[in-house]
Amino acid sequence: MQVISRENDWPEITLSHSDSEVGSPTKKEIPFPKSSPEVVRLKTKILENYRGSVLTHLNPLDCFRSDLFGGFAFLSPRKDWIADEGITEREERLLRLFLEELYEELKNHVFYDKDLFSICSAFLLCEDRLGEYLELLNSFPSNFSDASKGRALLTYLGLLPKKESEASEKRSRVQRLIEKHSLEGLPPEEQIEIYDLVVSGQEPALLGTAYYYFRMQAQGLRNVKVLDSMIVRRLSEFTFKEMELFLKDFETRHSIWNRYNLIKKVRRPSQVKEWLREEKKKNGREELSSTLKESILEKGDESLFERYQLYSKQGLVHTLRPFELLTLWNSTEATKLDTDLIEIEKKVPESYLTQRMIAVKEFRDQRFSAFLERLPKTGRFQYTPEMVYLRAVSLLELGNATEGVRLLKSLVYKFPDSDFLRLVLDRYQKGEV
Repeated sequence: MQVISRENDWPEITLSHSDSEVGSPTKKEIPFPKSSPEVVRLKTKILENYRGSVLTHLNPLDCFRSDLFGGFAFLSPRKDWIADEGITEREERLLRLFLEELYEELKNHVFYDKDLFSICSAFLLCEDRLGEYLELLNSFPSNFSDASKGRALLTYLGLLPKKESEASEKRSRVQRLIEKHSLEGLPPEEQIEIYDLVVSGQEPALLGTAYYYFRMQAQGLRNVKVLDSMIVRRLSEFTFKEMELFLKDFETRHSIWNRYNLIKKVRRPSQVKEWLREEKKKNGREELSSTLKESILEKGDESLFERYQLYSKQGLVHTLRPFELLTLWNSTEATKLDTDLIEIEKKVPESYLTQRMIAVKEFRDQRFSAFLERLPKTGRFQYTPEMVYLRAVSLLELGNATEGVRLLKSLVYKFPDSDFLRLVLDRYQKGEV
């Protein structure tokens, strides 16, 4: 859009009120009051210089977005809309003056003028003046199609009751879906429709609604990971509370590398360092303290029980390997080890190593189903040979011989020199255990 600015045009415009009265409409015509000279002049001048700008091409239904909690939020069409139009400081002052005056002229009158509505509604929405936007809507009849979109917008935002939006003659399929979602929620087939509209790019404003319904759907044709990628590209639109919810969800279904890249975008450098430190602790990769290192180096050949006492003092019992933990739980140290587990769970409950220790305890107590359910919480440690062995035994004890034997065979293949593994595999295959 090209801004036309003539040095002598702008100062000539005066904003005096006219004493002329508004004429009465004929019965055959749509009621349309004769605009005052001020309205005509302001409208003409703005259209001459700004036709094609946001002032004449803004759709009110482009001014909202769905949030991640299932609601809706106002989305300002332009944060600095006047600057975007390339207007000088002098022109900006005049334009704001004209728009304010035009808005005042329209209040408390009824108009059927698309240009007037477009100009004033765009101005108020760009300025985030929703209260005055509601007043403006009252200057246009309920059956005026352009104003009906504005009423729908305010209904989504909770600024108008639903009954006012029903006054519009025709609502789109998307509008009906939004209203149904707000009132009673959507059935599965309509949730899928929302998902498809968002992913196809037809209704990007409903990204939050799609996420609300699919945030726990990590698998399948329509899964949340597609929505995750879309949200990451639009991070600036979301509030702090929404971002906290998203980060918590994102952590459960993405690799540490993807999580790290996301954290860098939304956290300060100091927070990123703290996050990395916590992840190292969670994954069991945090370095031992120098004191503990020295103690271990001095006692390289100490027995398991001596190492256990050392680890217990340092609060690192959960770093012992699964078979070592099973050995301790089948010894006189079992009671003390239970106490250590309680303390560690309080200190680092989300640690993969903590969850692994709990899983080993469940296996030792022959709670095989609980052990299998906890495995995903142990992160990468569920794939270590010892945990794979415990998983195989749990499956076999629960009657899943096919999968259990398959896992034992994979271990025998990986450790062909292990007579123990071959013995266990043979016994389970023969049904002796």
